[in-house]
Amino acid sequence: MQSSLTLLGILALAAAARAASPNVVLITIDTVRADRVGCYGYRQAHTPNLDALAKEGVLFRTVVASVPLTLPSHCSIMTGTYPTVHGVRDNLGYTLGESPPTLASILKQHGYSTAAFVGADVLDPGRGLNRGFDTYSCPLRRKIGRNNLLVFNLVELRRGAEEVVVDALGWLSAQPNPATKPFFAWIHLYDPHLPYDPPARFRALVRDPYDGEIAYADYALGRVFQYLRDHHVYDSTLIVVASDHGESFGEHGEYAHGYFIYDTTLLVPFIVKPPSGAGLVVRRSETPVRTIDIAPTVLQFLAIAPPPSMQGVGLLPLLLGKTTNSTTGATYCETHYPNEFGWSTLRALRTGQYKYINAPKPELYDLARDPEEKQNLYQTRPAVALDLKAKLGNLLTRITPGEPPQRSAVAPSDLAALASLGYVATSAPIAPDTPGHPLPDPKDELQMFKTLSSATQMAAEGKCDRALPLLTRLTQEQPGVYLGQLTLAKCELTSGNYSAAESALDSAIHANPGHLDAVFYKGICLFQENHFKEALPSLQLVEKALPNEPYVHFYLGSIYEREGAAGPALEEFQKCAALDPNFEVAVYKAGFLLAKSGKFVEAIDEFKKVADMDPGNASAHFNLALAYAKSGNESAARPEFETACKLDASKCLPHDQQ
Repeated sequence: MQSSLTLLGILALAAAARAASPNVVLITIDTVRADRVGCYGYRQAHTPNLDALAKEGVLFRTVVASVPLTLPSHCSIMTGTYPTVHGVRDNLGYTLGESPPTLASILKQHGYSTAAFVGADVLDPGRGLNRGFDTYSCPLRRKIGRNNLLVFNLVELRRGAEEVVVDALGWLSAQPNPATKPFFAWIHLYDPHLPYDPPARFRALVRDPYDGEIAYADYALGRVFQYLRDHHVYDSTLIVVASDHGESFGEHGEYAHGYFIYDTTLLVPFIVKPPSGAGLVVRRSETPVRTIDIAPTVLQFLAIAPPPSMQGVGLLPLLLGKTTNSTTGATYCETHYPNEFGWSTLRALRTGQYKYINAPKPELYDLARDPEEKQNLYQTRPAVALDLKAKLGNLLTRITPGEPPQRSAVAPSDLAALASLGYVATSAPIAPDTPGHPLPDPKDELQMFKTLSSATQMAAEGKCDRALPLLTRLTQEQPGVYLGQLTLAKCELTSGNYSAAESALDSAIHANPGHLDAVFYKGICLFQENHFKEALPSLQLVEKALPNEPYVHFYLGSIYEREGAAGPALEEFQKCAALDPNFEVAVYKAGFLLAKSGKFVEAIDEFKKVADMDPGNASAHFNLALAYAKSGNESAARPEFETACKLDASKCLPHDQQ
């Protein structure tokens, strides 16, 4: 928070530097570590557009993210606050609430058209980042297959950089004159996130597929920059490019991100291309800054006073050469991800020279001499460690406004979708550390985490034949590991080994009785074994806690259908389809039951939806044809019969019925 005198000075600087209501383009490229970008010194990079942008603007050398996870980190970027304030601590179970204000909500109040274009399901509008945006484009759908209802198609959960950019350019082209109605566009590219699979031309361009993903994102951004030039608004637009977190490639034994809070996953690129006339002095800043400084910096360029909630500070004075100390001098970082597995949360305080990680086995690193954080100095520098521990405690007291929001129950479908994106999670948090009963240190559980992550990823990709040996060995050695038992059960269930699945689920429920995902899959397992009455209590328990979970309504409907209760079955399938219009099987079932009860006009609407979702579904076309015929519309029925026959010969009618 700035004093009024300081704020007046900053606003005066901003008024001199800014154009009249400049447009703002904020670009976040997911999972980019700074040392893999060309302008940060990486020779193998192919990032000509980012490199050129850095030459036209300001590059910050040391930029620290608050948390190495996509959703909470983006919440920090958009609100200018630490997770302790915005309350989103993990990718699942949290939603950004009505406060604090976001950059989009502030700019909307100041007359900006606002739009977001995101690349992955983890940032879908239901997670709260849509607040303040006139348009929030996330046209991703969790397409449920007809055969395996436990696995999501990764293609449906993320979209490539070019698709996001084309979407954004379409919106930009429809905007009125930026001189009279400025715009704020947020473009989120997910490509460098696991699994690394760049388009072939970028895979051939650089040797490392991760570098290829970054090169692909850079290429797509070039189209955005060129569009702005072609429409003569590039010079007058404030462009900010950053990442939400980095990536680890085996440093400290970690692959990917989220588990530890070493600099490999916390240091990110941050480039600012100011609007013309800003008169910047600094072009390359060595002063450490934070991603929570992004939002207040944008507001400074626009001469908009930041709200009191913002804990980040505007960097414009630094860029104008007015100060050398742009931040508080210390940065807070955290990850709650290990808590998913029953292990301790990690918190860190990062100063200019040192980094202290508060863990059951604390760590201290001299970043000036040991930037790779290889030598833990906690035992040899106890005075420094204790001083930083005390400062961390004091900082946490200052930046935590009250009781932090509790994580809500997580739907099984959310867990399955995020697993397809490479994120392992459970339905409820583990109890926090308590005095005298600390949770295990994540460092000591790293090998188990690797096994769980690897097996879960295989299962999410439908490769249970490869995952089962890993999971079987893990659960035999450590039967109390909840996620091991749950993932084993899901693989056994997918493979049709219902008795083995039920045994693993019983072990999972015994390990953590309150976790809804195990209860949910127990209900599915009993259903698959045709124990319908026994399955109902499990599914009804989950429905009570998660009334908006479409999977639960689907299986309840399936049980009622099997027991001949057509009315309750239809009601559950309709609830499922209302909650998730892309749940193809539920829509089909609703149409089938409507037709069976003689409501052919209503059934036609449902079968048409299925045929639109999946044109290759012969049964949908056949039943649509029957519904048309039963309702007296023979002209509409005939082409549907023909389509069904072409798709599946068994659906061909004899000539006397055509």
